[in-house]
Amino acid sequence: MKSRKGSHCHSIPGSILLLFLAFVSSGQARSDWKKEWEETLAAAHREGEVTIYGQARHPTSAAVQALSQFYPRIRLNFIGGTGGQLGARVMAEKRADKHLVDVAIGGPGTMVGVYYKAGLLEPLSAAFILPEVKDPSLWWDRRHHYADPGDRYVFAMTGNVSSSIGAYNSQRVKAEEIQSWWDLLHPRWKGQIVATDPRSAGNIQNWRHLYYSSELGPGFIRRLLLEMEVRFSADERQMMDWLGAGKYLIHLFAKSANIEQAREQGLPVQELMSRKEAGSIGTGSGHLSFFKNGPHPRAARLYINWLLSREGQLTWQKITQDNSLRVDIPKETVPKEGIPVEGKSYMFMSSPAYEDVGPLRRLVEEILAEGKRR
Repeated sequence: MKSRKGSHCHSIPGSILLLFLAFVSSGQARSDWKKEWEETLAAAHREGEVTIYGQARHPTSAAVQALSQFYPRIRLNFIGGTGGQLGARVMAEKRADKHLVDVAIGGPGTMVGVYYKAGLLEPLSAAFILPEVKDPSLWWDRRHHYADPGDRYVFAMTGNVSSSIGAYNSQRVKAEEIQSWWDLLHPRWKGQIVATDPRSAGNIQNWRHLYYSSELGPGFIRRLLLEMEVRFSADERQMMDWLGAGKYLIHLFAKSANIEQAREQGLPVQELMSRKEAGSIGTGSGHLSFFKNGPHPRAARLYINWLLSREGQLTWQKITQDNSLRVDIPKETVPKEGIPVEGKSYMFMSSPAYEDVGPLRRLVEEILAEGKRR
């Protein structure tokens, strides 16, 4: 009896034991990530540099290179170009068995269509060290967003909501006349619309929202192109001049920056917004990927963790004025209308579901051929 009593006195209730083990485990996890971070930082300083291929346009290029302000001992080798240029460069390097790039930043097209499909990328999570970077609840919709079919390799950092249709001549058109994309099919606008040509490689991306939208779709595109006598041009400046002069009244897919520039020059143009259809989230050049066999693996991990941290995303958002999908940072530097609202449904344009433009391209060719036969 004495031995049983002694045993009973020294036993620990299961609930307390579990709490104790959880506390020990939590403390160990905190210790582990801090140790890994310190080791990564030391190794990155020994490597002394990181090589990033990215979008050459300002301000994206400036945001890419902002790490140097925070880690001056690490030289940032930035190679800028278009997605096509950089994709060709990377593939030529890999064929020559040269591994020169650590990280890519830019649009999703080349990262998914070239790097991901060629098997050149590591999962982004392989680089995550900081708990705040690993935590998906700090991002919009409480998850990390990816543009690749594997949902692991091409990380989407930014997302701007857009309900823009394009631009209109404010002296000849009243904004309330066009509340929806469907209002463009009114006979009044026949022959009065100018747009980018959907057959060109770059501009077909503008038409993906129309094609994949459940509220618009192929039927809307067919009517727009067959009924409205849309004029195509590849010259953005020319289309804006035509709009300002009243030669055309509506410019589809006009970029906000071009509209603002035209207004500053005194042209009577305003941005035209859809008030009825759901908006889309465009991720622009805010994508990040991590290469296998990179020359500076620890510096690359340091860069990725910094860029996705609160500090990094604040810096990126301030420079680019693109909305970071991190939700725990202030948004004063981005337009309020561009910030996604929690719980609202949007088309996330970097989703793999909208990647394939082949059916859209075939539809456009078919419609335009039909228009010529009429």
